[in-house]
This record gives sequence, structure tokens and C-alpha cells, in this order.
Amino acid sequence: MGSRPAGEVAVDGQVTPSPTPSPTPVPNAGSPTPEPVNTSAYWNSWFVDGAGPAGNILIANNTYTYTLDVAAFNYTLLRRITQSAGAKVDPAFEEMIADPRNREIVLTIKPLVPEGSSLRLGDDRHSYTLKIDLEKIRHPDADAARKFADGSMSITEFSAKASAGSIQIALTAESQGCATVAFAIFRGLQPLDHLVQRVSIGETSTSAPVCDSADPAQADALSSGLNPLRKVSLGMEGSGADATAAAALHIFDFEAYSMAVFVDGRPGKTPVYGWQTASSVVDFLRTDRFQNMILKARRDSADKKPGSYLPAAKELAKILFSTKSGNSTEDDAKNAWAAFRAIVRESTRSPVVVVRVASDVISGQNRSIYVPLGILGAKGPDPVLDKPIIVVQPMAIERYPSRDKCIGDWMFAVPDGLENVPGAVMPPGFFPAKVPGTRISEMDKLRQYLAATTGSVPLLTLASASAVGFVVLAHQDEGAMWFAESTDHIISQDIEKKFPSGSVGIFAACSAASAKGRNIELLQRLNEQGFDTLIASPFTIDAGYGVVFASTFAEIMAEVASEKPPPTILDLFDKTIARTAQKFKDRTDADYSELGLEYVLLGNPAIKLCVQP
Repeated sequence: MGSRPAGEVAVDGQVTPSPTPSPTPVPNAGSPTPEPVNTSAYWNSWFVDGAGPAGNILIANNTYTYTLDVAAFNYTLLRRITQSAGAKVDPAFEEMIADPRNREIVLTIKPLVPEGSSLRLGDDRHSYTLKIDLEKIRHPDADAARKFADGSMSITEFSAKASAGSIQIALTAESQGCATVAFAIFRGLQPLDHLVQRVSIGETSTSAPVCDSADPAQADALSSGLNPLRKVSLGMEGSGADATAAAALHIFDFEAYSMAVFVDGRPGKTPVYGWQTASSVVDFLRTDRFQNMILKARRDSADKKPGSYLPAAKELAKILFSTKSGNSTEDDAKNAWAAFRAIVRESTRSPVVVVRVASDVISGQNRSIYVPLGILGAKGPDPVLDKPIIVVQPMAIERYPSRDKCIGDWMFAVPDGLENVPGAVMPPGFFPAKVPGTRISEMDKLRQYLAATTGSVPLLTLASASAVGFVVLAHQDEGAMWFAESTDHIISQDIEKKFPSGSVGIFAACSAASAKGRNIELLQRLNEQGFDTLIASPFTIDAGYGVVFASTFAEIMAEVASEKPPPTILDLFDKTIARTAQKFKDRTDADYSELGLEYVLLGNPAIKLCVQP
């Protein structure tokens, strides 16, 4: 965007001369209500540190007042200085502006800051009420816009005159890096818009990292719309995973109520549904009942009982897509479920579905919770879905590194034995002698590796541009990981090593992604230290299965090292699940073909192996 003469303002994304708007004609008696003068609106946002100027680059350890407002103008386009960000409202919002019966609307704004993010809300307020005067959008103050454009009016003064409504939120920048805060916007229980604010945080104003362009202050800092909820990443950095999924399911689980939003990506269909769930989805995931249903499904599957996982799949579907009888959103829940099933049925291959969960704000952040939605793809008579689905859930920090990033170095944290696991399950030679990388089999050496000390533990062998693959076979519970004795363990605070962004972790460990207790602490810490993709299970994985899974992954890694084009981490995971199931079938005639449904894929599914010379 080039510079603009001071006498011009932007309305509806176009540069036009802006005289004072003509008054709305007074209708004759009996004539229809006139159309609004203007129906285009923009979200505008900016940060202010104390009495300082507005800006979009933050300094670590500082607290800012974040302003979010709605107006007929995109402030950033009016005045080309790096102090604000703007984005057009969702078309659903514009429809409300165009309806002359609406003079004012009241919105609920829910800020969403992922646990482990570099940002923190100033309080634990769950939502804000934003009252919008639609007449200030329909009849823009063009005179104030000209004064702001030519620099004779500050952004705060201009907002006071032009804004149709605004809120202020305290946000603390905790550490250097790229971060996001999202805002779910509702009118009652109707999803109306979704915002993602991207920020660059530096130790000083000149040390902020480049997060998506050469100018971090103008790197599409604010984006809006319900359809972008299908994007695989809300993060700032472009990557090979910069793709849009077939559908998205967003779950908002708050103390007072729970609700869900489903986004249908098919053209010509109702794009968005929102409904209040009959009960808490997160509470259901945390129950021993659900865990026990999965354990029974696994046993029944091993005994080759058809449809073993279907009871768990059907109960999860009911929890997700049911409302209380008579609830005003009951039709939305039913229609969303029908749309979901149709998307899967019409897809030629397993469709990708993005899932995000937001809980109540605790200590200024929303806890990360992972939903094993893949279970809905269980096979059997009268299945929930016609085919399996690929479920992608974001990590708290969504870096999604550059497109040329690949996995070039592998570390296998696989011991010779595990506590309470008989030698028959882990016999000598169960793990390949030659692996495409390095193996650590002792807890002391693993601790040393994760602490970033040198000693006898090999360091990365490839350039720092290469991401790391980290395969772990271990016991894990309540944020601790161990091999031989639970007293000799690693906790999240032991992980100090900085890994290249884009690194991948594969956990053949018990309950690493469970919603219960402190189980996800290790995953969150690895995410903070550079991991952008993690594969783990929210359930207690049988040690015998984990042993075969880890050794099979190493086998497949060795086989595909020279494949072109190189496989993605999702390809490797699928092949490992299939071969692991075949091994159990050959050895014990047990069926573990669907155990892969229990795992969750967190982060970037499209990162590839590096091409070997």
C-alpha cells in the first residue's frame, strides 16, 4: 500500500475522496426505510505502554493497555504509521449493520491466550461486553478521519470520535518471541466473528523478532473472520502447513456453560453453527468413565470384536453435538452434526479437521486441552463417521516455521527396560541396532541432553536450520517422565535445551496429552523450547504397545530416509501405526489396527524429512 494524500480516507477498503457524508434523506410517510449510508466496518487494535505512543511491537516484561474498537475506518490504512492494526469484520457482522432495524448491538468478547504463550491477560476476566452504536458506522465521521490521516489528531482522539464501540484489556508481554491472542466474538450464542492479534515481542524496541515479514509491525497483525478458523495455524510464520482444513470444531468450555462452534468449509453451505452443549466437554474427557471406555475398546479390539471403539465414539459425539432439550441452539447442534457427517462422507480421502479448545482463564491464560476427536472415525456396524478423519490441534505457541524447514536429526530416548515391564516385552535386541540418528537409553544421559550440557551426549549433527525429531519411550504421569524408577524422573523444569523451531516429538508414553492433572506440562515445555509438532496419547498406552511402536518407528525411519519426495511426519505416523498393528496380528493374532485413533496430532502435520544427499 502506497502513501495517501491527507484529504483521502478509506471506507470499504477503497481509497476515495471523503467529503462530509450527505445526510440521510427523510423518507416520505409510508415509504420504506432508507438503506444505510455505509455498511463496511473494521476492527482496529493497538497497544499503549503507560503514557507512551501506540505501537505494535512489544517489549518483554512490560504491561500494555490493548484497545480493540469497531469503526467505519481501517485506522492503519488512513495513516501509514506502525501504531495500529485493522481488519474487516466478518460478513455476518456486516449483515447486521445493513439491517435498518438494528440501531445497536451488544457483543460478548472472549479473549483467548493459550497457556504457555508469551502473553498474559492482566486479570482472569472471562469475557467483555462491547456495545456497538451502528449509526456511527452507517454515518462515518469523515472530517475526523481527514484530521487523523493528516496527523493533526491522535489515534486515541480519533477513536473517541469515530469508534462505534471499544474495549480496553491489560496484556503483559512475558518473553521475547512471536505470540498471538485470539478473540471469540458472539452475539448471544451466535458466533459473529473471530479475531487473531499477532504480536512481535523483543527485549528492546529494535530486537523484536521477524515473525512473518521484514516489518513485524505490519505483518498482518490483525486478522478476522469465521472462515479462517479452518486454518491449520493461527501462528505468524508461514510454513508448508499453511493450509485450510475441510472443517473446524472450536470448543469453549467455561465454568458457567460450554459451547461449540463448527465451521463448514464446503462452498454454498451454511458456513458456521454455534450451540450450547448440554454438559462440559472437558469434564467428560477428564472422567475415569471415558478413560475406561477406551481401555475396554482396546481390549475388545485386541480380541477382534467388531466395532470395539464405537461405544466411545458415539458417546463423545453425543457430548459434542447435543444441547439441553428446548435450548435455542438445538437446531444448530443437529445441523452441525449433519454437516460434519456429510463432509466426511463426501470427501475422497480422510478430511482434515482443526480442533481448538478454550477453557476458563486461569492466571491470565487459557489452559491447553486436547480432544481425541479421531475416535469418531472408528469402524464397525453403524459407524459415527463414514471414514477416519485427520485431526489437527494447535500447540500453545504456533510458530509454524518457514517452508524450507525439515527434520534432519533424530534422537531416540529408548531404554533397554522400563519399570514393571517384563523382559519378555522388552527382550534384548527389541530396538534396532542401527537407527537413523542417536539413541539414549539411560536417564542420566537423557537428563543431560535435555539440560543442553555436552558431556558424552551427542549434540545436533546438522545445521541449526534443520529441525529435530525426538522419539520417547517412557513412563509418564503428572508431568514427570521416567525409565526404570519413578523416583529417577525428568520434569518440565529439567528441559532447558533450545531446539530448532519446527522440531517434532513422538511420545510412546502414557497419557502425555491427557486433560487430567499436570500431564501436558512436558508437552508444553517442549513447545516452549522449539517443538512445533507433537504426537501423544491422552490415554494410558499399554507398555507392550509402546515398545513395538517405538521400535517400528525407528525401522520405518531407516527405510524412508532416501525417499523423494520426502515423507511428512503424518506419513511416518500412519505407516508406524499400520505396521505396529500388523506385528501384533502376526505375533498374537490381536487386532490393534485402530489404536492409532487414541493418539492426537498437535501442531504442524506437514513438516517433512530432510532430503538426504
